[in-house]
Amino acid sequence: MERTPTIIKTIDAEGIKSLQLITFAGDIEILGTDENTIKIEIFASVRSWTSLFFVAERVNFIDDEINYLDINKTDETLRIFSKPNYFHPFNWFNFQKTSFRILLPKTIHSNLKTYGGNIYLKNIDGNHAFTTWGGNLYIENTQGILKGKTMGGKIEIVNSDAKIDANTWGGKVFLLENRGDIIVKTLGGNIEIRNQKGKVHASTSGGNILCEGLWGELQCSTWGGNIKLWNINGNVGASTKGGNVEAEIKLVKEYIWLDTAGGNIKTVLPLQQPMNLDISSSRIILPNLPNFDGFRTQNQLMGKINGGGPSVKIKGTGGNIKIYDNNYGDFGETIKPQSSFEKRQEKIIEKKPPLPNASFFFLTLIFCILLTYGLSSIVYFTLQMINPQESQTGVDKILFFSNIANGLGSHLAVNIFILTLDNLIYDKLLKYLSIVTLTVILVVIFQSILYVIFIGYSQNLFKYSIENKDALIYTIIPLLVACICFYYWQRTHQISRKISEQEYQLLNLEKLKTTAELGALQARINPHFLYNSLNSIASLVHSDPDKAEEMTILLSKLFRYTTDRNDELFSSVADELEIVKTYLSIEQVRFGDRLKFTTKLESRLEKFQIPRLLLQPIVENAIKHGISKISGDGKIEVNIYEKSDNIILSVHDSGVLFPEEMASGYGLRSIQDKLRLIYGIDAALEIHNEPQYKSVVITIKKK
Repeated sequence: MERTPTIIKTIDAEGIKSLQLITFAGDIEILGTDENTIKIEIFASVRSWTSLFFVAERVNFIDDEINYLDINKTDETLRIFSKPNYFHPFNWFNFQKTSFRILLPKTIHSNLKTYGGNIYLKNIDGNHAFTTWGGNLYIENTQGILKGKTMGGKIEIVNSDAKIDANTWGGKVFLLENRGDIIVKTLGGNIEIRNQKGKVHASTSGGNILCEGLWGELQCSTWGGNIKLWNINGNVGASTKGGNVEAEIKLVKEYIWLDTAGGNIKTVLPLQQPMNLDISSSRIILPNLPNFDGFRTQNQLMGKINGGGPSVKIKGTGGNIKIYDNNYGDFGETIKPQSSFEKRQEKIIEKKPPLPNASFFFLTLIFCILLTYGLSSIVYFTLQMINPQESQTGVDKILFFSNIANGLGSHLAVNIFILTLDNLIYDKLLKYLSIVTLTVILVVIFQSILYVIFIGYSQNLFKYSIENKDALIYTIIPLLVACICFYYWQRTHQISRKISEQEYQLLNLEKLKTTAELGALQARINPHFLYNSLNSIASLVHSDPDKAEEMTILLSKLFRYTTDRNDELFSSVADELEIVKTYLSIEQVRFGDRLKFTTKLESRLEKFQIPRLLLQPIVENAIKHGISKISGDGKIEVNIYEKSDNIILSVHDSGVLFPEEMASGYGLRSIQDKLRLIYGIDAALEIHNEPQYKSVVITIKKK
């Protein structure tokens, strides 16, 4: 979603119980809040035919004649509707997209629909229904009841404790660290489940199922795919028609049921645990069973071990069953997959490859045309020398333009594939088959255009091609050129990717170091501040109850700011300044008339994004090392303004000069590390420790 909204609307949530949102082309993002207002951010963009629809340009305002937008409240429902006017001539050549990000109170339910975008749901509660025709579904940190579907996109559900029912027509499903009751279905896609603590009902028609880490209950089935279960501590029912089952069961709570029709089953069982066993297949391979009571043949086993306990049923039709004891053997090395979770980590860089730049685009254009023309000329003149023929009228002229069209077709096929499909197809053979298919389609289109323009010459060329079977060789050349061009792109991309991976690893190491330092910084500041604040509240409870209540509300507000959305890196300047005001208001209660403060912010900078909690530690330093050291009145000025394409954030206090050790101390050094990590050389922190005007100044280059 674009970074800067086209429109922002704030609506009082009083009396509103549900949200109904429909957009015909765009993403929907719902973020749950504890506020009593609904904040609607609208992101409008257009893809123009002039850029071949590759580039989405931000729209500064929404014209109702081109793209209809309606927001209204009916009874207890807030309705939002967006639809391009397809009868308007503008939309005949341009593609409109209207996306929404809505900060929604958790008490409000929603019904969401988009006809092509993604749907993001985060930190929500209540009842929610959602549908997208082709987009992806992302659900994170949710509670309540959710039900939705996508017509082909993937589903990702992370860290949720909700009752969720979601299905997709062929997309992948990924579940991570959930605790609720989840039902997921996909027609052909793979299902990945990791660290699940609730109940999961998963089914796919033809895809594979992988579960790594379960402390709850899993019911899964696939038609023809394989099932791999790893680190299972709970109840499992797994069935596949034709595929194999591989499972590591560490603890059976109530039951284990594994079933395959035609495949093999390989599993680890906790054979030291009391269990009831019912195993049957064409052939069973078992270790020694401790304290077994029952009967056993080559293809069937039924009885109890260790006195009996939870039920374990393993059924195979036509395949073999092999059982391992989890205390012995090399089963882990035998079946533990390099799961797609691990492959996902390996492909972090590869998942979002760099797009072709302008130089690559024009170089490949020239390369494709020249190579096509050169190879075609070589073939043409070689055949002429081997088998001379009379010159055909107009053939040479149309061949020249035909070669240009073939080169252009192969060039566009490669670039379109890289921009749209390269990231979705992992098999190398499918990549080249897709490029060949695209090349054939585009070459046919361009040749058809030539046929219309040069209809007389084209008829001669068509006749020439029919009479000379050698002419069929020319149709292979643009396909060969496209494959060569894509191979060149892959080779150069692999080199740049390896370099990017090294840079990425170094960046992550630095990021982890800075994150740890910032976490430690908050751990050192917040308890001391909380201690002082609670002491102040305690002293005011009897002498000035109203002040104590005011300070308690302010403290609650401050900690809501600092704890909410703690996974987000940025917030607006206006929000950061609000945190500073709240903090200073608390300190003002503690210091009384000794502390005065002012804040200034240029209005055009209110929405500018800066790292979260960037200003508050500096203001806290001003209190701790400045105002608290003087007996008289103290003043703090926070001034945020723009100067020469830079954003200046200045904090001045009238207290004593900063001690020398503070400049190299933990707090400011951590802020410097954060600025360096995020902005590099485009940001700096300076300390002006002069008696005339003492201040800490942050400069961020405005991009």
